[in-house]
Amino acid sequence: MNHKITIESLENIPHIENGHNLESIISEAITGSGLLLQENDILCVASKVVSITENRKLKLSTIKVSETATKIHEKLARKDPRTIQVIIDQTGKNDDSRLEINGSYIGGWLPNGLKLTSSGVDKIDEDTVILLPENPDESAKRIGQHILAVTGTNVGVIITDSDGRVDKKGATQLAIGVYGVPPLRVSESVSDDGKFSKSEETLCDMLAASAALIMGQRGTNKPVVLIRGVEYKFNPSVKITDALNELK
Repeated sequence: MNHKITIESLENIPHIENGHNLESIISEAITGSGLLLQENDILCVASKVVSITENRKLKLSTIKVSETATKIHEKLARKDPRTIQVIIDQTGKNDDSRLEINGSYIGGWLPNGLKLTSSGVDKIDEDTVILLPENPDESAKRIGQHILAVTGTNVGVIITDSDGRVDKKGATQLAIGVYGVPPLRVSESVSDDGKFSKSEETLCDMLAASAALIMGQRGTNKPVVLIRGVEYKFNPSVKITDALNELK
């Protein structure tokens, strides 16, 4: 295991807007800075810039609020009932069966089994929310394959999103899409008395949280972070669902 891991932001990323080609912006920032990528470098990319380029903004004025959303709003007055409706919609259900509500916290399980605060819905102004990328794995793959075509180097890509916990204040960051980087790190060992043990770590989330140290939250304009020195076997077929429990 390499004991030196470096984490740095990718500089010269402009303010991202709808219609921008994100993968080209990232590759131009790499080549323009003179950065020489190494095989198995990892790029963590904030989901919000991916969503913006994929036109995932939604006007709340177009949302029809259900009775379920209205009842939840009575418990969570701070949340716009239209936003609550969008949160419900992102779970793939028309009821609250895939929601967790505790005090001021609301979280939702997405159809693939991933659970996120507010189902990954982020309100950006009084009439606009932004949704997660439609397929974060495909978004990560598109970025990774474009960089390979431009630089000739295989890099892993992780799409990250901020997330809160009901038991803690503040937010951390986790992975919602992957390319190249196996989301689970599996360790096997045999003890002195011959007993075999196997453990799994959510490598993709540990990397996402590490990137968050530099990315920060919205407004820092450091949406792409390069992580170098993590040992893993590059696999272009991995999916975020490889690390998820099956949704019941």
